[in-house]
Amino acid sequence: MQRTLVVLFRFMPVEVLYAFMGMVIPFYMIFNRQGYLSSYHWFRRRFGFGPIKSFFGVYRNHFVFGQVILDRFATYAGKKFRFEFDGKEKFDALAAGGPGFMMVSSHVGNYELAGYSLSTEGRKFNALVFAGETETVMKNRNIMFGSNCISMIPMSEDMSHIFALSCALSNGEIVSMPGDRIFGSQKSVRCSFMGKDADFPMGPFALAVQKNVSALAAFVMKTGSRSYRVVLREIGWGDAAGKAEKIQRMAEAYAAEMGTVMGAFPYQWFNYYDFWKEDEN
Repeated sequence: MQRTLVVLFRFMPVEVLYAFMGMVIPFYMIFNRQGYLSSYHWFRRRFGFGPIKSFFGVYRNHFVFGQVILDRFATYAGKKFRFEFDGKEKFDALAAGGPGFMMVSSHVGNYELAGYSLSTEGRKFNALVFAGETETVMKNRNIMFGSNCISMIPMSEDMSHIFALSCALSNGEIVSMPGDRIFGSQKSVRCSFMGKDADFPMGPFALAVQKNVSALAAFVMKTGSRSYRVVLREIGWGDAAGKAEKIQRMAEAYAAEMGTVMGAFPYQWFNYYDFWKEDEN
């Protein structure tokens, strides 16, 4: 099916498959109870929407998520998207030279497209990715990333990927990691996010503090059928002294930036589980 999508996008406008996907979403909402409830409570509890507005918010959220997935395959097929940048000067300054730095991503918008839109001018970019993706996705990612000096480091249950990322930073390279989901190690940082405390993975922030490198929070948000806005914000630990305090400050800065972005793009939250560990029933 995924290979077929790539072929279809070579001849067909993305809007055609968007329309077909829109007819399928109601069935997905019915049979995927966890995803439906997570999205529904996102609008009810985080934004105070009423039941009816939340219901339609779930549909719109699922529709945008489907668009984001289809856009990835459209990119594999050679389709082009427009990118508007907010804060790119921070990325350019760090990428111009000097020590390595980190990009902290999240499961909102379409972060993968950042790898196709941000030029590192020959400087190696290392992206931590989920190891369970299909062969079609990994093959096309290799093709797309390879043209932009990006290497993929698959997540591993033994946490060996952390050593690869640490070595990359020591070599003055760029490292990209998600900062909103806990994987493998259960070490976390408690931060206020969207009005309630939530757990964020300690790994990205601990690595930045340990290696004493700069970090950018990066969000690639869909703004139209063929356009995206890339938001880049520097996150740091300010005047914090000890290691634990630095990690906490950096995680809080990241959560605050993500909260600001989600306030502007509420329908692009794609964490379909109990993020705040509340009762979803």
